[in-house]
Amino acid sequence: MSTIEMAAGTIHLGSTVTVTDTSAGGERTYTIVEPYLAKPREGKLSAASPIGGALLGHRVGDQIDVHTPKGIKRLIITTIA
Repeated sequence: MSTIEMAAGTIHLGSTVTVTDTSAGGERTYTIVEPYLAKPREGKLSAASPIGGALLGHRVGDQIDVHTPKGIKRLIITTIA
């Protein structure tokens, strides 16, 4: 696969992702965007941010630990659109 092609079912720029935050409880939905389009309060996360970058390349069902300025978040990916 070339660097331009994306594996089917993985998170990439433009993906809308729903995750369950097991460390804080609750569900969140994010769209992964270029840094200049980021609006975290609207759920648009930069691919260069800790959470946005950690989600890239993952699939539904993956559990990831993300190191953020507020501590470690454990996320489970529930949907990708």
